[in-house]
Amino acid sequence: MRASRGSRTAALAQTRAIAEHSRELVGQLRGEIGVPERPNGRPALVMLMGFPGTGKTHCARLLAARLGAAHVATDHLRRRLFIAPSYAREENRAVFSLAEALVEQLLAERHVVVLDATNLIADYRAPMENVASRGGVRLLHVLVVADDADVRARLAARAVAPADGDHSDADLGVYERMRARGFDRPERFVELRNGPEVDAQIERIAESLS
Repeated sequence: MRASRGSRTAALAQTRAIAEHSRELVGQLRGEIGVPERPNGRPALVMLMGFPGTGKTHCARLLAARLGAAHVATDHLRRRLFIAPSYAREENRAVFSLAEALVEQLLAERHVVVLDATNLIADYRAPMENVASRGGVRLLHVLVVADDADVRARLAARAVAPADGDHSDADLGVYERMRARGFDRPERFVELRNGPEVDAQIERIAESLS
């Protein structure tokens, strides 16, 4: 099911329709994200955090491949649900509600899940943290960082021609606004630097979960 941009009334109707068909949509999205056939190890939620352009999705894919994990990216889910995302409150609620249901299902099946979203604000992280808590699974916060020059270069390249598999709409303006807002640090987290040594960084994170 996809919803297109329209009036506020239409948007509300679309998000209500998504809520009404959430079970079917979770099943559909589960099939599209490429869940491993079998769970790999103990279930865990690896929650990525980071500003736009740091390479969260690239790192999430590397982590998911290394861990045998499911990769849940909110930008990808949004693109599957909305042709022209508006990022309105109701739309955000629909996207993250489905993401939570999907993550909860995967954790219940004992998968490791890599959650790919900015997750910079504590209140926005809380629902997924609660999912992990309810399931009694390990939660690892991972802050993805990169050199500012590399971030700006990625965002500039995205504005010209998004890379294959890049579902984000965030541009340099969004990056600057988020930097000005800052980062609500969780009590504990590890840092993953996306750069020339990213493979070693991925291995370090993977070993911390073993």
